[in-house]
Order: sequence, then structure tokens, then C-alpha cells
Amino acid sequence: MKRLRFGTAGWRRYLASLPRAGRPDRRVERVVASILDSVRREGDRALVRLTARFDRVRLTPRTLRVRPAELRALARRADRTLVRALRGMAERIEAFHRRQRDDGFALRLPDGSRLEEVVTPLDSVALYVPGGAGAYPSSVLMNAIPARVAGVARVQIVTPPRALEASPGLAAAMAIAGVTESVFRVGGAQAVAACAYGTRTVPAAAKIVGPGNAFVAEAKRQVRGTVEIDQDAGPSEVVILADHTADAGFVAADLLAQAEHGSGDETVVLVTPSDELADEVARLVRLGVRSVANQASARRALARFAAIVRVRGLDEGVAAVNALAPEHAQVMTRDARRVASRVIAGAVFVGPYAPVAAGDYGIGPNHVLPTGGTARHASPLSVRDFQRRGSRVEMTRLGLLRVTEGMVRVAMAEGFRGHAQSLLTRFEGEP
Repeated sequence: MKRLRFGTAGWRRYLASLPRAGRPDRRVERVVASILDSVRREGDRALVRLTARFDRVRLTPRTLRVRPAELRALARRADRTLVRALRGMAERIEAFHRRQRDDGFALRLPDGSRLEEVVTPLDSVALYVPGGAGAYPSSVLMNAIPARVAGVARVQIVTPPRALEASPGLAAAMAIAGVTESVFRVGGAQAVAACAYGTRTVPAAAKIVGPGNAFVAEAKRQVRGTVEIDQDAGPSEVVILADHTADAGFVAADLLAQAEHGSGDETVVLVTPSDELADEVARLVRLGVRSVANQASARRALARFAAIVRVRGLDEGVAAVNALAPEHAQVMTRDARRVASRVIAGAVFVGPYAPVAAGDYGIGPNHVLPTGGTARHASPLSVRDFQRRGSRVEMTRLGLLRVTEGMVRVAMAEGFRGHAQSLLTRFEGEP
């Protein structure tokens, strides 16, 4: 882990070096553009051909869809203790997300006019579920449950053709989330294309969410506008703000937990005013890396983007965390709740018994969080991401008359005579 002091040139170089969402190389762009065009023109035929080419699985248009009975049979193959754990996780996620539901509001004016914000669910959402090393049942729940709580009429899932057989836990999570009717065996950029444009078998959706590789991410970028997408997801990040009261073993374990995600680009940072804590955490991380998953990539992440940032006090520590605006922040300090109230991050975990892992595995809030410093302006995935908000304006004659003079003045000042006339015409000929 690098040793840095906040505010120095070394600190600024470190900030500039961190992974940020950006466009992929030109080859990925060209390949994805070709795939999107093929699916747009050929529909199911392209999906079958591309699945044979990239996944080495031969399907037909009829076998693209996973029949509900087949999905339930695959779900029954999942370990029973895992299924129980996923059910408990789903209950906690749903309980939290139900508090996010919002029906809008109505503002009644004294003149009888009525102004409303109308909240309605999206009619359809597609969830991309990776296979292979990225097959995470927890992410199925985190994406599907808020959509269902929002009232989305159709939640469909696209996943690589071998994913469900290789990871029955995915099928179990889909069944627990109540998504069994619209599951399709197609992955990669072609799956994104199908959900954006629609084919005979795979319907078009209003929004596409869920993580994927560089080709999936680029496909989502290219179809934005045709369909809404979620935010770009970067490597996992954790920044821990800790003082001398923190347990070094807890801090080291939490840093290592994020380093093991597997990309090798994870950001793990300790911000502290304590030299003693910094030294002990560094020692424990060196020892502990031997026991984590994805050890080679964890070592790579620790060598590239791990840092211990020395600050003069907790005020400076908060400034350091906020400059990073990470996906996850943990606060293990004296008076942690007060300190945490000033921290900017996708999710903030307060105190020694609130590790990020508790958020990853469904204590309640969503674990789909902004990365790459975007927590400054972006928010976690929520029920609101699966709703649309619109305005409804109902005005009486008196209500319009009351505001017309001022509106006309502004319209004329902006050079829009037609706008002014649209207002005035309703009162022409009146005294």
C-alpha cells in the first residue's frame, strides 16, 4: 500500500491515477456497433448466430427463452442453506426499498387550479445478469426487487446461455425475486441489443440495468437514448476513515474484502491521523492477502490503487474521503455518527460493526452504487430508478388570468410572441 500525505503532490497524482469510467478502445466500439446492427436487422437469427459464435452454444429461437418450469427446476438444484440465506436477504432488501415508494403530490391553489407530480412505474425493465466469475445471486436481488417494488409490470432477465446451469443460485434468486416468466438465454452485447430494439422472442424494454463486461458496458452506452440505462459501473472502492480508537484487524479485513473482487483495479484506502494504526493495518494487510479470493488480482489492486493517507485530524480526514467520493466509505472513529454525517460516498458505514460486506449481502440498502468519484452527484440504485415522474397541470380561468400578465412579459422578453398569444387569446374580447 502506498503511503501518502493529504494535500501533497503525491496525493494529487494518486487521485489522478484512479480508475474512472471512460470509453473503451476503438476495437470494442466497432465490434459492439456491428453486433447492435446485426440484432436490429436480423432479430432472433442474429441472437442465435452470435450465441454460437461467442458462447459456443447452439440455440434456436424457441430455446432462447427459459421456460418457467425449467427455471424452477434449476432453482431447486441450489444449495438449500444458500436459498434460505437469499430469502432472508430478499426480505431485508424489500423492507428497506418499500420505504422508498413515493406517490407524488398534488398542490391545490386558492383559485381552484391543481398542480400535480405524478409518479408511475416504468412499463418494462431488463436486467442483465452476468455468468461465469461474475455470477452473483445477490445482484439479482438488488436489481430485481426495487423494480418489482416500484410496480414495473414486466421485469425480464438476459443472462449468458450456460449461466443458470453453472450457477443454480442465480435461478434461485430469480425465483425468490419473482422473475420467472421472462428469462432469456442470451448474453453479451447482443443481449443488450435485444432488450433495446426487441426481437420476435425478446421484447424491448424501457430501461436496462445490471453489470457486465466491457462489451456489455459499451453496448449500453451505444443504445442510450433508444432505451434508458443505469450508470456505468467501475471497479469496487472502499475508503476507511479511522482514528486511534479503531481496531486494526477490522480495518485490514475490510480493505482486503474489497481488494478481492477480482478486477485488479479496486481502490482500497485508509485515511487516518494515527501512525500506529497505519503501521499495524499495513502489516495485517500484507499477511491477510494470502487468505482472500482472487489472490493474484487482489495483490495487483493493492500494488496499484491501495493507499494509506495520513491526515492531521478528522476534519482533514473527511476532506480526503470527500475528495475521493468513493463507492463505499467506512467511519471507525470516536463520535463516528457525527463524523459520518459529513462524508460523501455512495454508501456510508458507521462504526466498527457496520462493514461494507453487510451492505453487499443485503442488510437492506442497495449495493448497486456510484463509483469512480461519481458519488458527488449520483445515487444508489433505488425504487426511484424504476419510476418516471411527470407533471399534470389543471388550471381554472381565474388561475390562468392571475398569472397571464407576468407570463406574457417574460415570453415577449424572450422573443416568443406565439407563446404570449397562446396565453392572451383566452381573454381576447374581454374588458
